[in-house]
Amino acid sequence: MEFIRKHPEIEIHESVTSIPEHVRTDFYHRFNAVRKVFIEERFSGLLRSAGLLQQNYAEAERGLSGFISWEETPETSRVRRFLLDISDSMVRELFDPLFDLLKGKETSEGFERTGIARVSANWPDLFQGGYEKWAVLSLIKLLEPDKFLRVNVLPLKQGERAKSAAYAPWDDVPPPKEAKDFFFSQPRNTVLSVPDLIVHSTRLNRFVGFRSEFSDGLYKGLNPSQRREWLPLDTGMLLLLESGLTLVYVAEEPEQIAMIADATRFCRPDLILLCLNTQDMERAKALEMLSRMDQRVAPRIGSLGILTEAWPEPVELDPRIRFLDVGFDSSRLQEVIMTLAEATAPEIT
Repeated sequence: MEFIRKHPEIEIHESVTSIPEHVRTDFYHRFNAVRKVFIEERFSGLLRSAGLLQQNYAEAERGLSGFISWEETPETSRVRRFLLDISDSMVRELFDPLFDLLKGKETSEGFERTGIARVSANWPDLFQGGYEKWAVLSLIKLLEPDKFLRVNVLPLKQGERAKSAAYAPWDDVPPPKEAKDFFFSQPRNTVLSVPDLIVHSTRLNRFVGFRSEFSDGLYKGLNPSQRREWLPLDTGMLLLLESGLTLVYVAEEPEQIAMIADATRFCRPDLILLCLNTQDMERAKALEMLSRMDQRVAPRIGSLGILTEAWPEPVELDPRIRFLDVGFDSSRLQEVIMTLAEATAPEIT
């Protein structure tokens, strides 16, 4: 604010924002420094947690280097941005509040309250999303894959609008093909919903598909596998599937799990995973959420909660539901692999 007073050519008011080019660099240097220091002072604990996540995710990604790499979508995933640059991801939430302060629309105290509220509100989803990506990469490594496959699905055509499920067009389900480039997050507005990737596991002698950040397809699939069970996709089911679940599919052939969902139905998964930061969610709420998901989504094997750390007291569970205290120790995910192996025996080699 002192810098603005010394440069009257800068105009920042409720209806006008004009920062001349010759002072723009210096202005944004100060503007960004304020946001960064605010995050460092108010959220030092979250930054430490995020740094540990970033470190472990990068290590998991390096473990598959040379086998898979990420292809960017037109709109970069918020979770991807968070894992690449934690500080930048968090300071983005302060852009509008700080300008509101400079415009006189907000007091210093109001800026503090708004800034803390916005960062705190976004934190759980960002951390959970990053932890989920770490868990999936760690599981893929434990599956000891020798093939990586991708289903190349088309987006809506330019100028085309989504239609109601009753009038959605039909399209063939593309066959999975071996690849090295995959989307970190599947693009929305695709004609069909497909796995993030499919791997062939030498441990299971099966193909395993993963899908996180679920979104439905906008067409109807012409030739989905008849060896899978298909469930109706209504609004209630869609909301559950979009609530942070990772869907896991196991099949003898990759074509059997090439389509996850279309405009009217989705493929019943073999297993669902819910990755949770126990610092952000109480035990009772987590149990209620996973129980509701298990009952409605009905995964064939059951449901697993992957935890950053154990709750102080044990949880009494339905036999289909388990919580695994994993943290960032990928070896503790072996239980997920064993669950998949037991469910596909005796064909396991």
